[in-house]
Amino acid sequence: MKSYRQNEIVRILKEEKLINTAAIAEHFAVSIETIRRDFDQLEKQGILNKTYGGAELRTSATPDLPPLMSRRSTNTGTKAAIARHAAQYINSPSTIALDAGSTIYELCPYLNELDEMIIVCNDIHTAQKLLEGNNKIYMMGGFLTHDGTSNGTFAKEFFNSVTSPDLFLCSADGASSEDGLSSDESGINDLKKRCIHNAQKKIALVDHTKFHRKGFYKTCSFADIDLLITDSKTPVDIIDKIRRGGTAVEVVEI
Repeated sequence: MKSYRQNEIVRILKEEKLINTAAIAEHFAVSIETIRRDFDQLEKQGILNKTYGGAELRTSATPDLPPLMSRRSTNTGTKAAIARHAAQYINSPSTIALDAGSTIYELCPYLNELDEMIIVCNDIHTAQKLLEGNNKIYMMGGFLTHDGTSNGTFAKEFFNSVTSPDLFLCSADGASSEDGLSSDESGINDLKKRCIHNAQKKIALVDHTKFHRKGFYKTCSFADIDLLITDSKTPVDIIDKIRRGGTAVEVVEI
């Protein structure tokens, strides 16, 4: 999986300081284009600098990929504000499905104040936090990524065996007014698409930083989302274009 491969790339970089694209592609038995995409993502995270034919470790970088628990300390106030705004749309009793991610995690305290809820999630950190409340929690099984997110065949089969949730709250690895929401992981992206298809209402929680990048896999267009909740640092022209496409957008002031 990509998360494992990128962790290994960081480990090799830490040891060798400079790596060759073709050699790394051969090492992992993947294409050079795949490794270049890995390098692009690691460069955006501040881990490495791309060089001609390879990459070098950025000297100021912490040579580890940031897991969910680390990402939660980044842009926390904005994510918490978006989650707090989204909480008003969650009514008890109801059945909701939650995406993985640090912004979704910020919803947990509000959900734990409710009861008679059925909550479906695919993230071990979110599930653990939700166990502090009194609701019924379902954790989808399947393969676990490095961040603790389940996906794959078993997770998909779970959705085939239950009724449609009233609400799906989703996040994204990337977003744009043209391409909609996107994800970095194929398996997780497939599960998101299934949730969007099944849920009666879909709300996306996307902070301004996600509009600066695109994931490799397209999740959906904004037209497939009923409501986008973002923050006031998201460019106005992007918000206006999404609204013109028919999706409601609510902006949280930060």
